Amino acid sequence: MNQVDIYDIIVENLTKEWELSMNNQIPQEKWEIPEYSKSEINKAGSTVANQNILAEERHAALEVLNNWRSSHAYPLQVISSNLRMRNQNAIVVQRLKRLESIVGKLERFPDMNLYRMQDLGGCRVIVDTIEQVYDTLNKYKNSRIRHILKRENDYISTPKLSGYRSYHMVYQFHSDTKETYNKNMLIEIQFRTKLQHMWATAVEMMGIYTKSQLKASIGNKDVLRFFVLVSSVFCTMENMPVVPCTTDDLNELIKEIKYIDEKHNIVSRLSALSVAINHVNENVNLKRNGYYVLQLNYGKKLLKVNSFSKSQVELATNVYNKIEGLNNPDLDVVLVSATSFDALKAAYPNYFTDISGFVDMMRVILK
Repeated sequence: MNQVDIYDIIVENLTKEWELSMNNQIPQEKWEIPEYSKSEINKAGSTVANQNILAEERHAALEVLNNWRSSHAYPLQVISSNLRMRNQNAIVVQRLKRLESIVGKLERFPDMNLYRMQDLGGCRVIVDTIEQVYDTLNKYKNSRIRHILKRENDYISTPKLSGYRSYHMVYQFHSDTKETYNKNMLIEIQFRTKLQHMWATAVEMMGIYTKSQLKASIGNKDVLRFFVLVSSVFCTMENMPVVPCTTDDLNELIKEIKYIDEKHNIVSRLSALSVAINHVNENVNLKRNGYYVLQLNYGKKLLKVNSFSKSQVELATNVYNKIEGLNNPDLDVVLVSATSFDALKAAYPNYFTDISGFVDMMRVILK
Protein backbone atom coordinates (compact mmCIF):
# COMPACT_ATOMS: atom_id res chain seq x y z
CA MET A 1 0.00 0.00 0.00
CA ASN A 2 1.50 3.36 -0.97
CA GLN A 3 1.68 6.47 1.18
CA VAL A 4 -1.08 8.32 -0.68
CA ASP A 5 -3.48 5.42 0.00
CA ILE A 6 -2.60 5.58 3.69
CA TYR A 7 -3.48 9.26 3.86
CA ASP A 8 -6.76 8.71 2.01
CA ILE A 9 -7.68 5.95 4.47
CA ILE A 10 -6.84 8.20 7.43
CA VAL A 11 -9.22 10.89 6.15
CA GLU A 12 -11.94 8.34 5.35
CA ASN A 13 -11.73 6.55 8.71
CA LEU A 14 -11.62 9.71 10.81
CA THR A 15 -14.54 11.13 8.84
CA LYS A 16 -16.60 8.00 9.51
CA GLU A 17 -15.77 8.15 13.22
CA TRP A 18 -16.77 11.80 13.32
CA GLU A 19 -20.06 11.13 11.52
CA LEU A 20 -20.89 8.28 13.93
CA SER A 21 -20.13 10.50 16.91
CA MET A 22 -22.65 13.03 15.60
CA ASN A 23 -25.40 10.38 15.83
CA ASN A 24 -27.65 12.27 13.41
CA GLN A 25 -27.25 15.48 15.40
CA ILE A 26 -26.84 18.83 13.68
CA PRO A 27 -23.03 19.37 13.53
CA GLN A 28 -21.72 22.19 15.71
CA GLU A 29 -18.24 23.54 16.11
CA LYS A 30 -16.40 21.57 18.78
CA TRP A 31 -13.15 23.06 19.98
CA GLU A 32 -10.20 21.34 21.66
CA ILE A 33 -9.51 22.49 25.23
CA PRO A 34 -6.10 22.43 26.97
CA GLU A 35 -5.67 19.32 29.13
CA TYR A 36 -2.08 19.58 30.37
CA SER A 37 -0.09 21.76 32.74
CA LYS A 38 2.59 24.27 31.80
CA SER A 39 5.34 21.90 32.93
CA GLU A 40 3.86 18.97 30.96
CA ILE A 41 3.63 21.11 27.84
CA ASN A 42 7.22 22.31 28.14
CA LYS A 43 8.44 18.77 28.78
CA ALA A 44 6.65 17.59 25.63
CA GLY A 45 8.36 20.34 23.63
CA SER A 46 11.79 19.33 24.91
CA THR A 47 11.06 15.69 24.15
CA VAL A 48 10.03 16.15 20.51
CA ALA A 49 13.05 18.42 19.94
CA ASN A 50 15.34 15.59 21.11
CA GLN A 51 16.37 13.51 18.09
CA ASN A 52 17.49 10.60 20.29
CA ILE A 53 14.15 9.85 21.95
CA LEU A 54 12.38 6.49 21.63
CA ALA A 55 9.29 6.16 19.45
CA GLU A 56 7.08 5.61 22.51
CA GLU A 57 8.37 8.79 24.14
CA ARG A 58 7.79 10.78 20.98
CA HIS A 59 4.24 9.46 20.63
CA ALA A 60 3.37 10.44 24.22
CA ALA A 61 4.93 13.88 23.77
CA LEU A 62 3.01 14.44 20.53
CA GLU A 63 -0.26 13.76 22.36
CA VAL A 64 0.51 16.68 24.66
CA LEU A 65 1.88 18.93 21.92
CA ASN A 66 -1.08 18.32 19.60
CA ASN A 67 -3.57 19.06 22.38
CA TRP A 68 -1.82 22.33 23.24
CA ARG A 69 -1.51 23.36 19.60
CA SER A 70 -5.10 22.35 18.74
CA SER A 71 -6.39 24.28 21.77
CA HIS A 72 -5.26 27.45 19.99
CA ALA A 73 -7.84 26.87 17.24
CA TYR A 74 -10.69 28.58 19.10
CA PRO A 75 -8.75 31.73 20.11
CA LEU A 76 -7.34 31.87 16.58
CA GLN A 77 -10.83 31.65 15.06
CA VAL A 78 -12.15 34.46 17.28
CA ILE A 79 -9.31 36.83 16.40
CA SER A 80 -9.32 35.93 12.69
CA SER A 81 -13.10 36.37 12.42
CA ASN A 82 -12.78 39.84 13.95
CA LEU A 83 -10.07 40.76 11.45
CA ARG A 84 -12.14 39.45 8.51
CA MET A 85 -15.17 41.43 9.64
CA ARG A 86 -13.12 44.63 9.85
CA ASN A 87 -11.16 44.09 6.60
CA GLN A 88 -13.48 42.61 4.02
CA ASN A 89 -11.27 43.67 1.11
CA ALA A 90 -8.15 42.05 2.59
CA ILE A 91 -7.02 38.44 2.38
CA VAL A 92 -7.27 37.04 5.92
CA VAL A 93 -6.22 33.45 6.58
CA GLN A 94 -5.30 31.48 9.68
CA ARG A 95 -3.22 28.41 10.40
CA LEU A 96 -1.93 26.21 13.20
CA LYS A 97 1.87 26.01 13.17
CA ARG A 98 3.28 22.91 11.46
CA LEU A 99 4.99 20.31 13.65
CA GLU A 100 8.20 20.58 11.62
CA SER A 101 8.27 24.33 12.21
CA ILE A 102 7.61 23.90 15.93
CA VAL A 103 10.42 21.38 16.33
CA GLY A 104 12.79 23.46 14.21
CA LYS A 105 12.14 26.54 16.32
CA LEU A 106 12.73 24.64 19.57
CA GLU A 107 15.99 23.26 18.17
CA ARG A 108 17.23 26.67 17.00
CA PHE A 109 16.33 28.41 20.26
CA PRO A 110 17.20 26.11 23.19
CA ASP A 111 15.96 28.67 25.73
CA MET A 112 12.48 28.75 24.19
CA ASN A 113 9.75 26.57 25.66
CA LEU A 114 6.60 25.30 24.00
CA TYR A 115 4.23 26.96 26.47
CA ARG A 116 5.55 30.43 25.58
CA MET A 117 5.75 29.92 21.79
CA GLN A 118 3.94 32.93 20.35
CA ASP A 119 2.88 31.64 16.94
CA LEU A 120 1.30 28.21 17.47
CA GLY A 121 -1.79 29.97 16.20
CA GLY A 122 -1.20 32.58 13.53
CA CYS A 123 -3.27 34.66 11.15
CA ARG A 124 -2.18 36.77 8.24
CA VAL A 125 -3.74 39.94 6.84
CA ILE A 126 -2.62 40.73 3.28
CA VAL A 127 -3.44 44.12 1.76
CA ASP A 128 -2.37 46.13 -1.27
CA THR A 129 -0.36 49.03 0.12
CA ILE A 130 1.86 50.12 3.01
CA GLU A 131 -0.76 52.68 4.02
CA GLN A 132 -3.37 49.94 4.28
CA VAL A 133 -1.06 47.85 6.46
CA TYR A 134 -0.70 50.58 9.08
CA ASP A 135 -4.32 51.67 8.84
CA THR A 136 -5.52 48.10 9.35
CA LEU A 137 -3.27 47.28 12.30
CA ASN A 138 -3.92 50.58 14.05
CA LYS A 139 -7.68 50.16 13.77
CA TYR A 140 -7.40 46.70 15.29
CA LYS A 141 -5.01 47.79 18.04
CA ASN A 142 -7.27 50.68 19.03
CA SER A 143 -10.51 48.72 18.86
CA ARG A 144 -12.45 47.50 21.90
CA ILE A 145 -10.86 44.05 22.10
CA ARG A 146 -10.18 42.32 25.40
CA HIS A 147 -7.10 40.45 24.23
CA ILE A 148 -3.81 41.63 25.71
CA LEU A 149 -1.14 42.97 23.37
CA LYS A 150 2.07 41.26 24.48
CA ARG A 151 4.52 42.45 21.86
CA GLU A 152 4.76 44.01 18.42
CA ASN A 153 7.53 44.25 15.84
CA ASP A 154 7.61 46.49 12.82
CA TYR A 155 9.71 44.55 10.32
CA ILE A 156 8.53 46.91 7.56
CA SER A 157 10.13 50.13 8.79
CA THR A 158 13.01 48.02 10.13
CA PRO A 159 13.41 44.92 7.91
CA LYS A 160 15.13 41.83 9.29
CA LEU A 161 18.68 41.14 8.09
CA SER A 162 17.22 38.26 6.05
CA GLY A 163 15.07 40.70 4.10
CA TYR A 164 11.85 39.58 5.78
CA ARG A 165 9.24 42.32 6.08
CA SER A 166 5.90 42.25 7.88
CA TYR A 167 4.29 43.85 10.90
CA HIS A 168 3.80 41.39 13.79
CA MET A 169 1.51 41.72 16.78
CA VAL A 170 1.17 39.01 19.44
CA TYR A 171 -1.95 38.93 21.58
CA GLN A 172 -2.74 36.88 24.65
CA PHE A 173 -6.30 35.70 24.16
CA HIS A 174 -8.92 36.77 26.70
CA SER A 175 -12.60 35.87 26.80
CA ASP A 176 -15.35 36.64 29.31
CA THR A 177 -17.33 33.57 28.24
CA LYS A 178 -14.65 30.93 27.48
CA GLU A 179 -12.37 31.21 30.49
CA THR A 180 -10.77 27.84 29.80
CA TYR A 181 -8.76 29.58 27.05
CA ASN A 182 -7.61 32.44 29.30
CA LYS A 183 -4.25 30.85 29.90
CA ASN A 184 -1.16 31.65 27.90
CA MET A 185 -2.90 31.35 24.53
CA LEU A 186 -0.74 33.53 22.29
CA ILE A 187 -1.90 34.39 18.77
CA GLU A 188 0.38 36.10 16.26
CA ILE A 189 -1.05 38.42 13.63
CA GLN A 190 1.04 39.31 10.58
CA PHE A 191 0.11 42.37 8.51
CA ARG A 192 1.82 42.63 5.14
CA THR A 193 1.43 43.88 1.58
CA LYS A 194 1.02 41.59 -1.40
CA LEU A 195 4.55 42.49 -2.50
CA GLN A 196 5.98 41.48 0.88
CA HIS A 197 3.92 38.28 0.76
CA MET A 198 5.19 37.52 -2.74
CA TRP A 199 8.79 37.75 -1.49
CA ALA A 200 8.18 35.57 1.56
CA THR A 201 6.44 32.92 -0.55
CA ALA A 202 9.35 32.76 -3.00
CA VAL A 203 11.83 32.31 -0.13
CA GLU A 204 9.72 29.55 1.40
CA MET A 205 9.25 27.74 -1.89
CA MET A 206 12.95 27.93 -2.75
CA GLY A 207 13.76 26.55 0.69
CA ILE A 208 11.27 23.70 0.38
CA TYR A 209 12.57 22.46 -2.93
CA THR A 210 16.24 22.86 -2.10
CA LYS A 211 15.62 21.22 1.31
CA SER A 212 17.24 24.13 3.12
CA GLN A 213 15.97 26.43 5.86
CA LEU A 214 16.16 29.69 3.96
CA LYS A 215 13.41 31.15 6.17
CA ALA A 216 15.78 30.70 9.11
CA SER A 217 18.70 32.20 7.12
CA ILE A 218 20.29 28.76 6.73
CA GLY A 219 21.46 27.76 3.27
CA ASN A 220 23.59 28.83 0.31
CA LYS A 221 25.03 32.28 1.06
CA ASP A 222 24.55 33.54 -2.50
CA VAL A 223 20.91 32.46 -2.54
CA LEU A 224 20.31 34.12 0.81
CA ARG A 225 22.02 37.28 -0.43
CA PHE A 226 19.86 37.24 -3.60
CA PHE A 227 16.67 37.40 -1.56
CA VAL A 228 18.08 40.11 0.73
CA LEU A 229 18.84 42.26 -2.31
CA VAL A 230 15.45 41.60 -3.90
CA SER A 231 13.78 42.61 -0.66
CA SER A 232 15.65 45.93 -0.75
CA VAL A 233 14.43 46.50 -4.30
CA PHE A 234 10.89 45.84 -3.11
CA CYS A 235 11.52 48.28 -0.23
CA THR A 236 12.37 51.04 -2.67
CA MET A 237 9.25 50.23 -4.70
CA GLU A 238 7.19 50.80 -1.55
CA ASN A 239 9.21 53.88 -0.48
CA MET A 240 10.37 52.19 2.70
CA PRO A 241 13.83 51.75 4.32
CA VAL A 242 15.98 49.09 2.69
CA VAL A 243 17.37 46.02 4.41
CA PRO A 244 20.41 46.69 6.64
CA CYS A 245 23.76 45.87 5.00
CA THR A 246 22.46 46.77 1.54
CA THR A 247 22.68 49.97 -0.45
CA ASP A 248 19.69 52.16 -1.25
CA ASP A 249 21.06 52.67 -4.76
CA LEU A 250 18.61 50.80 -6.99
CA ASN A 251 21.08 50.37 -9.84
CA GLU A 252 23.68 48.85 -7.53
CA LEU A 253 21.10 46.49 -6.05
CA ILE A 254 20.02 45.27 -9.49
CA LYS A 255 23.63 44.92 -10.61
CA GLU A 256 24.43 42.58 -7.69
CA ILE A 257 21.18 40.64 -8.18
CA LYS A 258 22.08 40.06 -11.83
CA TYR A 259 25.54 38.83 -10.88
CA ILE A 260 24.18 36.27 -8.41
CA ASP A 261 21.39 35.21 -10.74
CA GLU A 262 23.81 34.62 -13.63
CA LYS A 263 25.92 32.51 -11.26
CA HIS A 264 23.09 30.37 -9.87
CA ASN A 265 20.16 30.78 -12.33
CA ILE A 266 17.85 31.48 -9.40
CA VAL A 267 15.03 33.09 -11.40
CA SER A 268 15.05 30.25 -13.94
CA ARG A 269 14.99 27.68 -11.14
CA LEU A 270 12.06 29.44 -9.50
CA SER A 271 10.26 29.54 -12.83
CA ALA A 272 10.78 25.79 -13.21
CA LEU A 273 9.55 25.16 -9.66
CA SER A 274 6.42 27.11 -10.42
CA VAL A 275 5.30 24.39 -12.81
CA ALA A 276 6.88 21.42 -11.04
CA ILE A 277 3.54 20.35 -9.58
CA ASN A 278 0.75 20.69 -12.10
CA HIS A 279 -1.86 18.31 -10.72
CA VAL A 280 -4.00 19.48 -7.84
CA ASN A 281 -6.35 16.89 -6.43
CA GLU A 282 -9.24 18.92 -5.04
CA ASN A 283 -12.37 17.76 -3.21
CA VAL A 284 -15.51 18.06 -5.29
CA ASN A 285 -17.23 19.77 -2.35
CA LEU A 286 -14.76 22.52 -1.49
CA LYS A 287 -16.40 24.62 1.19
CA ARG A 288 -16.85 28.34 0.67
CA ASN A 289 -15.79 29.11 4.24
CA GLY A 290 -14.08 26.43 6.27
CA TYR A 291 -10.92 24.44 6.94
CA TYR A 292 -8.44 22.89 4.52
CA VAL A 293 -5.74 20.27 5.04
CA LEU A 294 -3.11 20.67 2.32
CA GLN A 295 -0.76 17.75 1.64
CA LEU A 296 2.13 18.55 -0.68
CA ASN A 297 4.07 15.42 -1.64
CA TYR A 298 7.39 16.42 -3.20
CA GLY A 299 8.35 12.95 -4.39
CA LYS A 300 5.07 12.35 -6.22
CA LYS A 301 4.70 16.00 -7.25
CA LEU A 302 1.13 15.95 -6.01
CA LEU A 303 -0.98 18.31 -3.93
CA LYS A 304 -4.01 16.87 -2.18
CA VAL A 305 -6.64 19.17 -0.71
CA ASN A 306 -9.15 17.99 1.86
CA SER A 307 -11.84 20.49 2.80
CA PHE A 308 -14.00 20.63 5.91
CA SER A 309 -16.92 22.80 6.96
CA LYS A 310 -16.64 25.15 9.92
CA SER A 311 -18.55 22.65 12.07
CA GLN A 312 -15.91 20.01 11.28
CA VAL A 313 -13.03 21.85 12.94
CA GLU A 314 -12.44 18.94 15.34
CA LEU A 315 -12.32 16.47 12.44
CA ALA A 316 -9.99 18.71 10.43
CA THR A 317 -7.64 19.04 13.40
CA ASN A 318 -7.61 15.28 14.01
CA VAL A 319 -6.82 14.59 10.34
CA TYR A 320 -4.00 17.14 10.44
CA ASN A 321 -2.48 15.71 13.63
CA LYS A 322 -2.74 12.12 12.39
CA ILE A 323 -1.09 12.79 9.02
CA GLU A 324 1.69 14.84 10.60
CA GLY A 325 2.29 12.04 13.08
CA LEU A 326 3.36 9.70 10.25
CA ASN A 327 6.47 11.89 9.93
CA ASN A 328 6.89 11.50 6.15
CA PRO A 329 9.92 13.65 5.14
CA ASP A 330 8.54 14.05 1.60
CA LEU A 331 5.22 15.43 2.80
CA ASP A 332 4.51 19.02 3.78
CA VAL A 333 1.10 19.29 5.47
CA VAL A 334 -0.71 22.31 6.88
CA LEU A 335 -4.14 23.05 8.35
CA VAL A 336 -5.53 26.45 7.39
CA SER A 337 -8.82 28.29 7.38
CA ALA A 338 -9.98 30.68 4.69
CA THR A 339 -13.22 32.25 3.55
CA SER A 340 -12.88 30.77 0.07
CA PHE A 341 -10.70 28.46 -1.98
CA ASP A 342 -9.46 31.43 -4.01
CA ALA A 343 -8.38 33.20 -0.83
CA LEU A 344 -6.59 30.03 0.24
CA LYS A 345 -4.61 29.86 -3.01
CA ALA A 346 -3.76 33.55 -2.81
CA ALA A 347 -2.45 33.23 0.76
CA TYR A 348 -0.59 29.93 0.29
CA PRO A 349 0.68 29.98 -3.31
CA ASN A 350 3.71 27.90 -2.33
CA TYR A 351 1.44 24.89 -1.78
CA PHE A 352 0.00 25.41 -5.24
CA THR A 353 3.47 26.08 -6.64
CA ASP A 354 2.34 29.41 -8.01
CA ILE A 355 5.07 32.02 -7.71
CA SER A 356 4.61 33.26 -11.25
CA GLY A 357 4.02 36.77 -9.90
CA PHE A 358 7.46 36.83 -8.27
CA VAL A 359 9.12 35.40 -11.39
CA ASP A 360 7.42 37.95 -13.62
CA MET A 361 8.45 40.75 -11.29
CA MET A 362 12.08 39.60 -11.32
CA ARG A 363 12.17 39.43 -15.10
CA VAL A 364 10.97 43.03 -15.30
CA ILE A 365 13.59 44.11 -12.75
CA LEU A 366 16.44 42.27 -14.47
CA LYS A 367 15.63 43.06 -18.08
